[in-house]
Amino acid sequence: LSFSPFLLLATIYLSFSHLFLLDTSLPNMPVFVLYIKADLENVESIKLPSSPRFCFDVQEAAGTEVLKGVWVSASEEYEVSGSKNHTVNLRMKFDKHSKKECTMNIQSIPKFTRDYNFEDDRNFVPVMAFECRGLEPITFNPLGDQWIVTSKGGKVFENVDLSEKEWSDFCDKKNEPVGIYEFESKIEVYRG
Repeated sequence: LSFSPFLLLATIYLSFSHLFLLDTSLPNMPVFVLYIKADLENVESIKLPSSPRFCFDVQEAAGTEVLKGVWVSASEEYEVSGSKNHTVNLRMKFDKHSKKECTMNIQSIPKFTRDYNFEDDRNFVPVMAFECRGLEPITFNPLGDQWIVTSKGGKVFENVDLSEKEWSDFCDKKNEPVGIYEFESKIEVYRG
């Protein structure tokens, strides 16, 4: 009995294909992207620090329950229950009696998330991404004084608070006002 090379390869592939296929029983972890936009006055860029914190209102992914004012920080890591060496930046439960954990990880997406620059004035820009399981961020609350603003004159303003959705100061290097006005944000699912 002789086999053609193609038939032989097809038989081998079908016999071992289960070893190469992705495990589709694992749930996908959706990634949500935070976009910001603002009206800039003499501002070169707005960026986040290396270990940012975020405050969201989050909704249970398979439900309607909403928790307001949930903080997630890049500098905090929690081990996921039942896993080895897998950490997340937020681990929580909507119901304290539930066994179901919800998680969130802060991440950047290369060549996608970035700083907000003066060329972006009044346009939405993706600044950070969040990999989520069991929850969805629905509203971003720009609380805290973590933003870093650089003026067109080169002066760096650290710990800028955008909770009022606007900010202004003075650049003594160029002797001119600087400001961020009409700050807005939105959250969308990353489609890659």
